Amino acid sequence: MKVLVTGCAGRVGEAVTAHLVSQGFDIRGVDVAESFGLDIEYRPCDLLDSEALKPHVDGVDVVLHLAAIPAPGRGANADIFKINTAGTFNVFDACAQVGVLRVVVASSINAIGYYFGAVPFEIDYLPVDEGHPKLTSDAYSFSKQVTEDIGAYFWQRDGVANACLRFGAGLRPVEELRGQRDGFVAARGLVERLLETAEADRALEMARMRGAYDEERRKRMYENKLGRSPDLADEEHRLMSLRHNYFSFVTLEDACRGMELALTAGYKGSHPLFIVDRENTLVMNAAELANLVYPDVDVRGELSGKQSFVSPEKAKELIGFETEMHASELYG
Repeated sequence: MKVLVTGCAGRVGEAVTAHLVSQGFDIRGVDVAESFGLDIEYRPCDLLDSEALKPHVDGVDVVLHLAAIPAPGRGANADIFKINTAGTFNVFDACAQVGVLRVVVASSINAIGYYFGAVPFEIDYLPVDEGHPKLTSDAYSFSKQVTEDIGAYFWQRDGVANACLRFGAGLRPVEELRGQRDGFVAARGLVERLLETAEADRALEMARMRGAYDEERRKRMYENKLGRSPDLADEEHRLMSLRHNYFSFVTLEDACRGMELALTAGYKGSHPLFIVDRENTLVMNAAELANLVYPDVDVRGELSGKQSFVSPEKAKELIGFETEMHASELYG
């Protein structure tokens, strides 16, 4: 199978390119860099130049589209939106023109808008699944919302099947994630101390932390590179950050496997897919943790064991994806 990887010179792009090469795929890569270190067919290309893009798509079987600005504050809002959405549209349009009928896209767990958004809101239900409403209020998350809409558009218009992968937090090599264990242990210790206090007192503490964290978001701390609020201790800020990533994670190695499966599995349609571990990152009883940190959120069904607050079921059913590295092995 010949695969075009856009954004192959990026951190995730280089990792998945190396992974696919190791699995025997024939890789053509494009990026804005003049050269690329891995031994593949590499071609410099600006995805905003739609006419220049088409020859690079011609002759491949499937496209893995990763080229994007990966977070707020990494560029002007207009540039984030333009590159992430117009580039995606151009990739799909080139595929439709030359007859490439499978695209896998890097969307984001932020397509819902819960983490980076400048307008705080509460999620509707747990576990969060791909059908949860999107309430984005920052340029990056909005660009991922539109990315998924573009996928649906090209399936409807041209029959280009696609998977828009919403990677969990982390997305780093296993050994790098192991080095972050102390932060998770500190956040877990905070939760354990809160659970030992009276219910009214813990509710007040959670309200205080949420209020301070929401104020950071209203100030667009990621977009404006403001740094975290002095009103929150390190472990408190970590807990609020984890809360708004649904205590989800995935290693870079597992993410690469997920991308491979999305390229090769036999599906039709346009599908957002959460690529996440089945366990929550605090490796705690999910029902107790949800009662503390999401007290006003409807729980649909039973929260059992240490399960994640993001459902991995659709990715398992559609492409056969399950993580090999679990939170308990890294942070337990």
